[in-house]
Amino acid sequence: MPAKKGTNKKGGFSLVPITLSEPVKTTDGFTNLIDDPIEKGEMVKSGNGGVNAAAVKIEKAKREGSTIEEKQSKQLKQVVATDDRSEHFQNENTRPKEPIENSAETARLTETDLLRILDADNLDEIYELTDVLRASSLKLYAALVQLADSRGRVRVKNHELMSKAGIKGIATLYKQERWLMDLKLLEKKAKPGPHDGSSYVVFKLQSLPLPVEIYDKFADYLSDLKRLN
Repeated sequence: MPAKKGTNKKGGFSLVPITLSEPVKTTDGFTNLIDDPIEKGEMVKSGNGGVNAAAVKIEKAKREGSTIEEKQSKQLKQVVATDDRSEHFQNENTRPKEPIENSAETARLTETDLLRILDADNLDEIYELTDVLRASSLKLYAALVQLADSRGRVRVKNHELMSKAGIKGIATLYKQERWLMDLKLLEKKAKPGPHDGSSYVVFKLQSLPLPVEIYDKFADYLSDLKRLN
């Protein structure tokens, strides 16, 4: 007898296809599910559809090795940068400082400027000390030269300097200081305080473009002062 076909009529039945909401995961042939190696990016399928564990380890090692190399490269760059900064700092600190020289190059006036200050037409008009170190400026300059150290530095109170230079008034002291500063033979820095002290830098008379006889006369003047004292 022919088989009875299924119908949609009452009392009959029909087959309805089943639709899966999620893709079927791969199994290992038993009941254990295996994660999709492509999604995880951690395993590589072999040619026969299985999982090649050795390939997985190699891939993982490559990634870890790359990460380690990047870290080492970054650390090396940081070390090199630190060494460069340290070397620069050491060079800055070990670089020899420019010496403070009390020489002719330090406070030189040109011949033209000197003649203008001295109101002279040429150097032949200058043959006495008083032509350059006028009034009490000669005694003041001599006193400062005697008090100065090897680098020309002096720190002294006003009344002591006035006594040594034979100056009686503070106005006279300031006036003669200004004359020496105009000649670039003196630099002054006032020190505030109860004693009105000052710091000076005294420059050699040889820093001025003067006739040699002026230098010799000033040396003799200092010798006479030492002998009298």
